[in-house]
Amino acid sequence: MQGVAHARNCGDADLKTAPGDADALVVIPPRTLADVFDELAEVSLDPQAVLDLTAARCAELVGDGCLIRLISDDGATLEPAAYGHGESDRRDFARESLERAAQRVGDGVSGKVAETGRATFVPVLPPDADFIAEPLRPYLERYGVHSLIAAPMNARGRVVGVMLVSRERESDAFTEGDAETVVRLADRAALMFDNARLFGALDRQLAEHQRADERIRFQAGLLEQIDTAVVAVDNDGRCTEFNPAAERLFGYRREEVVGTRLLGLLAAPGQEALLAEVRAAVPERGWEGESLLRRKDGGAFPGHARIAPIRDAGGQYLGTVAVVQDLTERKTVEQRLEKRAAEQAAVAALGERALEGGPLEGLLDHAMEVVAHVLGVEFAAVLELTDDERSFLLKAGIGFREGLVRNITVPADWSDSQAGFTMLAKEPVIVEDFEGERRFQAGNLLREHSAASGASVIVQGRGKPFGILGAYSRQRRAFSADDVDFLQALANVLADAIDRVRTEEDARRRGLHDPLTGLPNRTLVLDRIAHALARADRSEGSVAVLFLDVDNFKVVNDSLGHRAGDNLLRQLAARLSDAVRPADTVGRFGGDEFVVLCEDVTDEPMALRIAGRLARVFSEPFSLEGDDVHTASASIGVVLREGAQDNPEELLRDADAAMYRAKERGRSRVELFDTGMRARAIGRLQTEGDLRRALERDELRVVYQPIVALGDGRIRAFEALVRWEHPERGLLSPAQFVPVAEESGMIVALGRVVLEAACRQAAQWSALYGPVPIHVNLSARQVADPNLVDSVAHVLRVSGADPATLVLELTESSLLERVHSPGETLARLKELGISLILDDFGTGYSSLSYLQHFPLSGLKIDRSFVAALSGSNGSGAIVDAILRMARALDLEVVAEGLETTEHLDVLRRLGCRFGQGYLFSRPVDVSAASALLEAGRVGADT
Repeated sequence: MQGVAHARNCGDADLKTAPGDADALVVIPPRTLADVFDELAEVSLDPQAVLDLTAARCAELVGDGCLIRLISDDGATLEPAAYGHGESDRRDFARESLERAAQRVGDGVSGKVAETGRATFVPVLPPDADFIAEPLRPYLERYGVHSLIAAPMNARGRVVGVMLVSRERESDAFTEGDAETVVRLADRAALMFDNARLFGALDRQLAEHQRADERIRFQAGLLEQIDTAVVAVDNDGRCTEFNPAAERLFGYRREEVVGTRLLGLLAAPGQEALLAEVRAAVPERGWEGESLLRRKDGGAFPGHARIAPIRDAGGQYLGTVAVVQDLTERKTVEQRLEKRAAEQAAVAALGERALEGGPLEGLLDHAMEVVAHVLGVEFAAVLELTDDERSFLLKAGIGFREGLVRNITVPADWSDSQAGFTMLAKEPVIVEDFEGERRFQAGNLLREHSAASGASVIVQGRGKPFGILGAYSRQRRAFSADDVDFLQALANVLADAIDRVRTEEDARRRGLHDPLTGLPNRTLVLDRIAHALARADRSEGSVAVLFLDVDNFKVVNDSLGHRAGDNLLRQLAARLSDAVRPADTVGRFGGDEFVVLCEDVTDEPMALRIAGRLARVFSEPFSLEGDDVHTASASIGVVLREGAQDNPEELLRDADAAMYRAKERGRSRVELFDTGMRARAIGRLQTEGDLRRALERDELRVVYQPIVALGDGRIRAFEALVRWEHPERGLLSPAQFVPVAEESGMIVALGRVVLEAACRQAAQWSALYGPVPIHVNLSARQVADPNLVDSVAHVLRVSGADPATLVLELTESSLLERVHSPGETLARLKELGISLILDDFGTGYSSLSYLQHFPLSGLKIDRSFVAALSGSNGSGAIVDAILRMARALDLEVVAEGLETTEHLDVLRRLGCRFGQGYLFSRPVDVSAASALLEAGRVGADT
């Protein structure tokens, strides 16, 4: 092949001299270029067809347009011979332009190539392309050609023409790879064109000679120059010509076959019917087709033959001439493509089956059948890596003895099996012969089944590998890279399916188990209760359900943190599981609530004994964080199934009601369910539903109780209190619905209603009587609400109330909420200008610390201390101590629950300045409260 030269100033690419072996070039996919060569072979007897096909395919595969011009017989000019372009109008324009003007050898790009025999590659055509010959200028100006390749067409050491390929302005510039392709195609086309011309010359010469011997001698001289195998026989079927190409193809020397009957000699055995067809067809019309041919050494190969009869001028049959091509390479490519297509189809089908779902075992078994069929092996296996990663389970397989699949394990050590070595290598492993394998042992399983060769790949899940997919053969075999790619593709499909199944199983487990403790969750416990009730019906047994709630669990979270709380729950889950029988169920319902289901419980004493065992798990302290230990207890409710009761939800509700009774009676105790508890539980649910509707229907009412200066009886402030005007039960006190609001979370909405009403009233009273502070209670849930500060600020802004007239009363439980940072929340409320006081002082855990660390301006003495002032139990000393401490901290004090003049006298004597209670006034509506403000003073005798 000639080198390729670059035109000056036409780009900075540098295409080096191509190697001598044209087959070493890989410019476009080999099978595409091979297809072009095959097409040229099919028209190899027609010179013009060779040129036309070359121009058309070059335009299709490489450039927009292709022009082939041949050097005239005198070597002076380039004559247009073939045109190729995807658009017919441009092809016709080029033909018309070039047929009107000849181009001399040496002129322009093509002329230089014809003269020098060297290809020219112009990546980017410069604006002033003076080196373009005149005949091409109209096409250049009209269509904007910007990239050219001109390649000589070399045949038998001489240039027979030039192939010019162009790309127009709409296309990308040529690359070096494109140039190499054009050079290669030009050389092949030139050789086949020259061969075709020689064949044409042969036919013309034979037509001029009347005698067959002269014609055959002349033909023999020409056949010496043809690269394609050509053989000729006389009318008796005996060889008269056998050219050098035929010698190379079949392995016989010419002198070995001339005079022998060739058809039977060169045809492979077993084709008698085909030979009969050829013998019958050749004398009349010739024959063309594929057959299996045989070389001298006995090796068979696929070939294509075109056999034509030879006749004299009078039409007398003289013999035949055959052109033979070796199809081995093309058939190999076709077979490989067919095999690849079959493999891809098998992988796709397995993928579709995997997406359909179904049992994983069925998918794995089907995959084994696919491996065995497509690869033609006797054995296929999926080896699942066990949890300890020390062995593989034969999860699926084909070809192995019955009973081994899903029952036998093989070692996972890298030296003990191909599977173990594959896992270690983390890449496919191929063994051509286990007898000569030195990297690892074949393994007992494969040796027992006489496996000789094998290929294995990893089935890689999203986490750790699932295992190994392997194919094994009893015959020694070299598994190809395509075989391994096929195995890996199947392994990837299986890996995706396995990951999906595991994800679904994990999701189902997560949906039925508590993520913190691993215990069954509410859904699974209810399902097991339902099954237990059904079994009890069949066996006339009984079922007990125990509902357990950890006492004061919130203190653990608040004092030690949620991590310690989670640790306590995990330890408790383990202890409870150990305390029950294997057939019993321990479940967690979230928070600190656990449920235990026990079957075959004969009577209430047995149920209570089980509850006692559960209570005893708290006898040993729990180790939480570091050296910290914590003692805990639980309130346990027990219900024993009565009669035909078969509703799991109702049984669980009854156990829950018994647990609430245990808490109400002092915690750390066991309560057995009775029907009264069910009524109370139902009542709580009814109250919750009614309360939701009450918020929607504006059934809540706000009343006001005055806070009085004890010295002169003047009203200092009011406390806003909520009442529920129930449409059926009448006016309800807070004790009848506020606990339900706390448990259900409706306390936030309820508190918002009270806050809005109080602020509106404060604004109205302040406009009439001057500043009138109103106290509003905040629950722990309200303090924990992240929107509390914004909500309060919004209510103040909308109502027009002065922040100084709003006093928020906090419970000690609300200050325990470490997670929600109450200190930060209270500081932000203080910045609004609001006063904060501590309600029910003296009943909590560490009241003094609250006074020191939070921005409080006062406190309320709990009514329990005030009520005891009339006795001699020392409550006066406690109240005196609280008052002294408050004065030291500059805090105002309000005494709650004043009901007698004796209470008033003691508080005055101790120096308490403010108080509230029935002694002065019950909570009253807005109208009555306004009347009290008009009077300006509330006497102790009112």
